[in-house]
Amino acid sequence: MNYDPSLLITPHYFIKDLIDIKKLTELLEKYSLATGMATALLDLDGNVLIATNWQDSCTKFHRKNATTCANCLESDTILAGQLAAGESYNVYRCKNGLVDVATPVKIGEQHVANLFTGQFFFEPPDIDFFRQRAQQLGFDEQAYIEAIERVPVYSEEKIKSHFDFLVTLAQTIAEMGAATIRMEQLNQQILKHNQSLTNSFTDFIEIAPVGVFKMNASNGKFTLVNDQFAKLLSLKKEQLIGKDLLPYINQQTHDQLKQQLTLLNTTNFFGPLELELHLANNQNKVVLLHGILTQEQSGQRIIWTIVQDITDIKELEFNLREAKTKAEDANRAKSDFLANMSHEIRTPMNAIFGTLQTLQITTTTVDEKKLVDQALYSARSLLTIINDILDYSKIEAHKLSLEQIPILLEQVLNSICSDLQPIASAKKLDLTLNIADDFEDGWVGDPVRIRQIILNLAANAVKFTKQGYVVISLKKNNQSQIEISVQDTGIGMSKKGLAALYARFEQADSSTTRQYGGTGLGMSISKNLVDLMQGKIQVQSTPNVGSCFIVTLPLEKANRKQIVSSAKTAIKPPNLIGKHVLIAEDNEINQSVIQCLLKPTKATCYFASDGFQAIRMFKQIKPDLVLMDIRMPNMDGVQACLHIKSISTDTPVIALTANVMKEDILTYRQTGFDHHIGKPIELSEFYCVLSTYTHMSH
Repeated sequence: MNYDPSLLITPHYFIKDLIDIKKLTELLEKYSLATGMATALLDLDGNVLIATNWQDSCTKFHRKNATTCANCLESDTILAGQLAAGESYNVYRCKNGLVDVATPVKIGEQHVANLFTGQFFFEPPDIDFFRQRAQQLGFDEQAYIEAIERVPVYSEEKIKSHFDFLVTLAQTIAEMGAATIRMEQLNQQILKHNQSLTNSFTDFIEIAPVGVFKMNASNGKFTLVNDQFAKLLSLKKEQLIGKDLLPYINQQTHDQLKQQLTLLNTTNFFGPLELELHLANNQNKVVLLHGILTQEQSGQRIIWTIVQDITDIKELEFNLREAKTKAEDANRAKSDFLANMSHEIRTPMNAIFGTLQTLQITTTTVDEKKLVDQALYSARSLLTIINDILDYSKIEAHKLSLEQIPILLEQVLNSICSDLQPIASAKKLDLTLNIADDFEDGWVGDPVRIRQIILNLAANAVKFTKQGYVVISLKKNNQSQIEISVQDTGIGMSKKGLAALYARFEQADSSTTRQYGGTGLGMSISKNLVDLMQGKIQVQSTPNVGSCFIVTLPLEKANRKQIVSSAKTAIKPPNLIGKHVLIAEDNEINQSVIQCLLKPTKATCYFASDGFQAIRMFKQIKPDLVLMDIRMPNMDGVQACLHIKSISTDTPVIALTANVMKEDILTYRQTGFDHHIGKPIELSEFYCVLSTYTHMSH
């Protein structure tokens, strides 16, 4: 049979594919037996798919005679033609005298078959008419009449109700068949999709850049491995199937793996688990495992595991740790070197600085006083360089911390002007401090570091200005932030100089190194300190016109009752008449300097050259105060302090040392020292500390 594609439900199925012909035949036969109705189902080509309870008058007589058979075919054709034209229900009285009824069977909007019933009468038959027909057509008259009398008689209403039932039945069966086929199509699509996914998954496993294996959860045997995993073990895939992982891992990690696999029963996954694999070529690999427990359609529980080779990463980590250790060792060595150099430089500097401060007090002539002032300025400049190197080392190591205490900025700036005034006057520069009329003092910050920043800027301004002025200004800007500016009429800087301004060990112009000197660290440190304070530093400069540096700091207002005064107090020696002071100092020059500094206090001084001697003398003279150097031969100052404090906890012991690192000072405090004075000794600080112990009694 040739199929017309326009009659298809889908591109593959006809009505015979939608209906279970055998089962529908059985159903219609039972229906016919119960009702006496004849039924037939024909496809659109006229092929009879089902026929039940056809009347003998048709099967034994009308369909056997050429004339009456033509009438039957005409009836079928007319009924089918009307249905194809869109009629939904057709009744036709056959020329052979019987009535036939037909209706289309549709799936959705598509006409797929025709359902017939018939071979009945609407009223009792005219027997004489049929007797004459039998005689005309040559039928066995008695048999034909008996067949006609067996044809049922139905009213049109009854026929319609029967036929409605048959149509609904056929439609339902057809639609169920169509649904079954669509389900089958969907199942095929799902199977195809699943197969596609399976193929994709298989392809992915094979091309994955990491090892993948599947193993039976009950016995741990490999059921699938990819090329990457086999390659990792230097084996072929077929050599691994049916084996387990244990022979390839370090014996010490067997329990660790078993423990992880046990956890699968509650967590359904494990990892990351780091293991060391032993390879067939006697090499070792470090891997990271991630596993997940699943169940296949067969019900078998399996474990999918991803194996990542991290050997190179572990080696890199080891190298990084080693490099970090070496870097830390180098930093410690550098810090130790800087601390040692600082100590070694500060020790002779103490003699110079102390002598100059003594001369500053005792010198009376103007010319000599000017020379001493200039020498003191140079000494302080040298000390600034030493401090800059130490500070930069701390900044590089991220060990520089800031204090947050109440301060008066006006006093900080006045102190800076006081320090720079001698050299400014010598150059005939106008050094002034300009404070805004509406400025209210009292802020929270680090006075030492703020002073360091502004002192560096102002000292540079004085150094690089031959004539004119240097103005330090203080105000609060529109954002309620502190703004300190330093403006000068100095040599200024070019664009190239500005670009290199904050680079370490560089100055704005290479010629300045020869003409003005300097380490090139000051500006870099200042920039880092401003950044630590979350502030900004800006500069405007024109060659041969001058420069203006603006420092903006986001400081908080302070409680004025807690403000720490940073104003310099007058250098006035405390009255220590009758007091006994033990000085532990191994450097003879420094012994002389300290003796000169203590002379105005009228104290009685005793000197020890090491820790052992200091302890022995302490027991003998029972001093009121001990000034203790740290680095001394035989016994250092820390050990000596511990011994002295074990003898007398009430006697003040002051660390007088060139060790000025913050961590050193903290250590001395924790050891038992009552105070710390750094070398070179700043006379004002020295006398200030001593004045707090004037109440001592011998």
